[in-house]
Amino acid sequence: MRGFFYGQTEFNLLNNTIHLEDYISYAQKYNYNFLTITDSNLYGHYKFYKACKKNGIKPIVGLECLITSMDNFNDKFIIYALNNTGYKNLLKISTIEKTKKELTLEDLSLYQEGLAFIVVFNDSIIERLYSSSNETEMNNKLIEYKNRFVNFYLGIGVQNYKEEAKNLSIYNYAKELDIVSLPIHQTKYLEKEDYIVYEALRKIEGHEVIITKFEDYSFPKNIDMEFQSIPELLLNATVFVENVNLDLYNDKITLPRYPNNKGVSSSEYLKALCYKGLEKRLLNKMVNTNLYMKRLEYELLVINKMGFDDYFLIVWDFIKYAKQNEILVGPGRGSAAGSLVAYTLGITTIDPIAHDLLFERFLNPERLTMPDIDTDFPDDKRDDVIKHVKELYGKDHVCNISAYGTFLVKSSIRDLGRVLKIDSKRLDEIIQIVLNTLDYEKLLLDFKEREEIYNLLYIAKKLENLPRHISTHAAGIILSDQSLTEIIPLQNGINDLFQSQLEASDLEEIGLLKMDFLGIRNLTMVDDMLKYIPVLDHKTINDIPLNDQKTFQLLRNADTLGIFQLESNGIKRVLKKLGPTCFEDLVAVLALYRPGPMDNIDEFIARKNGKKFEYIHKSLIPILNNTYGIIVYQEQIMKIAQVFAGYSLGQADLLRRAVSKKDEQKLLEERDNFVRSSIKNRYDEKTANDIYDYIVKFANYGFNRSHSVAYAMLSYQMAYIKANYFDIFIANILNNAIGSKTTLSEYINYAKMNKIKIINPNINISTNKFIPTKNGLIMPLQTVFGIGEVVVRDIISNRKESEFNSISDLRKRVSSLTSKMLEALIYSCAFDSFKVTKKSMINSIEHEADALFTIDKYMDDLIVDKTEFDYIKLQEEERKYLGINIKYNPFNFIRNLYEKYNAQPFVNIKENTFINTIGMFEKMKQFKTKNNEQLLKGILFDEFSNIEFVIFPTDLQKIKEEIKENTMYYINGKISLNQDKKQIIIHNIKMVN
Repeated sequence: MRGFFYGQTEFNLLNNTIHLEDYISYAQKYNYNFLTITDSNLYGHYKFYKACKKNGIKPIVGLECLITSMDNFNDKFIIYALNNTGYKNLLKISTIEKTKKELTLEDLSLYQEGLAFIVVFNDSIIERLYSSSNETEMNNKLIEYKNRFVNFYLGIGVQNYKEEAKNLSIYNYAKELDIVSLPIHQTKYLEKEDYIVYEALRKIEGHEVIITKFEDYSFPKNIDMEFQSIPELLLNATVFVENVNLDLYNDKITLPRYPNNKGVSSSEYLKALCYKGLEKRLLNKMVNTNLYMKRLEYELLVINKMGFDDYFLIVWDFIKYAKQNEILVGPGRGSAAGSLVAYTLGITTIDPIAHDLLFERFLNPERLTMPDIDTDFPDDKRDDVIKHVKELYGKDHVCNISAYGTFLVKSSIRDLGRVLKIDSKRLDEIIQIVLNTLDYEKLLLDFKEREEIYNLLYIAKKLENLPRHISTHAAGIILSDQSLTEIIPLQNGINDLFQSQLEASDLEEIGLLKMDFLGIRNLTMVDDMLKYIPVLDHKTINDIPLNDQKTFQLLRNADTLGIFQLESNGIKRVLKKLGPTCFEDLVAVLALYRPGPMDNIDEFIARKNGKKFEYIHKSLIPILNNTYGIIVYQEQIMKIAQVFAGYSLGQADLLRRAVSKKDEQKLLEERDNFVRSSIKNRYDEKTANDIYDYIVKFANYGFNRSHSVAYAMLSYQMAYIKANYFDIFIANILNNAIGSKTTLSEYINYAKMNKIKIINPNINISTNKFIPTKNGLIMPLQTVFGIGEVVVRDIISNRKESEFNSISDLRKRVSSLTSKMLEALIYSCAFDSFKVTKKSMINSIEHEADALFTIDKYMDDLIVDKTEFDYIKLQEEERKYLGINIKYNPFNFIRNLYEKYNAQPFVNIKENTFINTIGMFEKMKQFKTKNNEQLLKGILFDEFSNIEFVIFPTDLQKIKEEIKENTMYYINGKISLNQDKKQIIIHNIKMVN
């Protein structure tokens, strides 16, 4: 029996460089019969167990932990599960360690059944007592542990090969006490030369590595030789391993049950809710009721047969809770929008029959998989819904999910440069080389002779994909019928929830129910907007008309700044070319605007605009009519298979999945089935083959129509609000841009372009949001550079007593304001209501630091200066602290010049268009071309927007002497695209007089 105890892996975060797959492969390579995982957590134990089983290695699952011993010394224990009972106790011990401040001997004793406890000699009080020859105390401590634990062992290691005599001595001592010793070999890296990688990893974490030249923590190639001085240790290991009998993850995990408290079964309760919901949904609608009833009966039958009644009730319950508590719920997402049951329960707001969506794309009766209903909530209210779920089912039945951040080669180079003490300038050069390389292995060879750089690049590659830190899954929540402490290891998570020590893929393989609660910023924005338009002309947001012409005009103009899914320059171009005239066009745009399907966009637009085309077969017309003969959606593939081959929709979904994987053997098998079934369905062989080829061609292009409809609905809702309630929309997107100076400036300029007046911050009115008034939008105090949330709260709180009447009054009452903050508020015009010049206020702040002026004098006296700074100074400072000019806007004086110079703002000018405009330069920087000529880049701004500019060498030679900042120019140039972003290539300039 070959193997060793105390094996550790990458999941000992920042303390191990061994990738789990390498750990397993080395065990195979060196003919190990068993392998142990003994990390300080149970993060990797599931993957380890499955990989060992797959590769014929006996897995032994364990845990490293520290227990406070005498004199506050920490004894290191490694604990292994001997059987399934022990495994469950190991889960509990790990959970206790991760959720409490410390683990005690009493905790271990309480859950010791089925576990083996090994105290690590070299990391325990035993070694200290041995070294100090305190035999009595050492004897007492060993006997204490032996009496406490049914299965207690002493772990003797060979990390330091100079300690053979010491190891033999302690082995014999333990034997006299009738304590069994086991061979341990802690692993921190695979090969001995990987020590430098391990050392760098520890230093990144801020630890110095203390390993002597006699110590070795690499993977043992010949474990028998390492313990040859004490051969009995290997015999003990054999007996130990033979007694390990783990058979995990075979128990079926049941889905949680919804507590309906009605005395009826879940299926009866679900059915009653659905019929009541359908009646409500179809009220006053002219539809074929029988069609809906038949679909509902079918879906309920499938759901019941697959055992998912409770699942739908669970989702219905927390959606109901959200709506009852005025938490906006998204219209739906993913394939769940294809379920009529979800629609009748109010889980989605998408009518699947009206939108031609398929239930089998969501839940296939011929393929048993868990349903997956992801739900969207405003990102500031998502946690309220999760809290409700926790309170309903119990804290130990609900948990967050762990996710791992990993080392990436390029991003870890800077960390390594720091710990390897490489000069920062040199490091910048190395990073640039790495960023531009396509062949990392060749790069390593190129630097083989330059040790410092080679080691940096070598270590960075070795660290690649190692887990760096653990975080919380952005959306996933686990919900369990059993207490999670019986199934998985836990740790403390956010929002008073536990968090799994396993990641999402592990949990789903085990069979636990994962539900995604997504916090969507755009939904938060819609929620905030609806507070200002609560009736929407007596409609709810889900009842707005889908044929609003103002909305479609906005979409045709691609005026989609701030609208979900529609903000990129690329999709704006598609909208302009397509010219959407109906909701179905928007659905198609969202499905097509992705890598792959993009290839069909131009053809789709051409056909929509009248280009003639032919269908492969007339039977395709009803299926592909809305998409002009092009397969856009996965559901269309399913319908084609249903029509031609007579497949059920469940079978058609299996075909869709199969052909999308491009498995050659599977494609041949599916072709045979499809053609044979199509011939039985009275189609000829050639047509059947042609149709199958057509399906295969579009299999990777087809998008989930249910998801596209659901997201198009949210996009349309935002577009509707923007088209019909623009002032409310713009105030909201401005509020959401606070904190991003660049985005805020862009949105403010956009608002001004749309004739929304922006008003400077006011110390006695402004809050932390834009305030709509009849005169315009008053800017928040937080938009002033350097003014943070805490200071704004202090200002608003103190202002409740009375308005501030001077800068001295403000400073007395708001102690958190610094001189620099006061300067920012002065230049942003927040104190203009004090009727004092900015020069006077600035002088007072500057004199505050003068020793001749006491604080009291500063508070009471203002150094009055009736003169004011010149306009250019005020303009520069306002732009510096607000990012834009409002009161001191130089463009206010030249609006009449646009006509004189035949000029126009550049904000909406198409690419590849020559333009005359008026603007000012900032952030200018010269660069050299490959021919050693100079070109100039920077930012050009006008009243409404910013744009990057470039002046190439030939033109720069003519005009470089004239170019200055804070000067207005008439400009002639061409709008072009640079990496999908507009820029202006300037050919000529002339100073505006």
